[in-house]
Amino acid sequence: MEVYVRQYIKACVAFGWEGGPEFRTSVTEMQNKAEKRNADWSQPRHFFSLPFQNIRHETYLGLREMFMNRMGRWGAFLYYDYLDNTADDEVFAVATLDQTEFQLSKESMVEGIPYRNNVYALFIPDEDNPGSALESTITIRVNGIVTTAYTLDYDRGKVYFNSPMSGGEQLSWSGGFSRWVRFDQDRLPFSIDNKNQSGFIVNGSVELIEVNTPREILS
Repeated sequence: MEVYVRQYIKACVAFGWEGGPEFRTSVTEMQNKAEKRNADWSQPRHFFSLPFQNIRHETYLGLREMFMNRMGRWGAFLYYDYLDNTADDEVFAVATLDQTEFQLSKESMVEGIPYRNNVYALFIPDEDNPGSALESTITIRVNGIVTTAYTLDYDRGKVYFNSPMSGGEQLSWSGGFSRWVRFDQDRLPFSIDNKNQSGFIVNGSVELIEVNTPREILS
């Protein structure tokens, strides 16, 4: 069994969704109240809290299926972040001489200080087939001109150009993406709170946390 699967949870979350990036910073306080701060992580780890309210029994079974298949916190799968899932002509690198491999990213710029958040899972949900993933349509530009002379690693968000760069080219990209996540729990507590003609009405929530990419391209 693969530890990673290109699948999404087959259920829609309710209002009350929470999620976002998390960093880890070590802070040492000095006697004079000064601080020594160290950024332990170079990249953020995203977290998500997903409430499922008043869902039907068959919808719960789809969510349970993912939890059982992934064995709780063990296996990874895809999650589509509702607040951050698209790049729009984002600059991801300025090429160096002979460089061919690049990591896609999104840039945060504050007062001239840049920070690049890497983007890995180049997939989007298949609206016609709940739970399934589609490879995202990615557009790559070199100095503003669209190119197709490259291959993509959709699992790890990497671009491999067919020819080495001359150096100094500005590279940008557009497209949708998801995140590799796992359950942050080994229990799946849901409650039966009502019943209608279709059966039980179920409520509960799950916690997800972002994980690193697969070490190798998935088959």
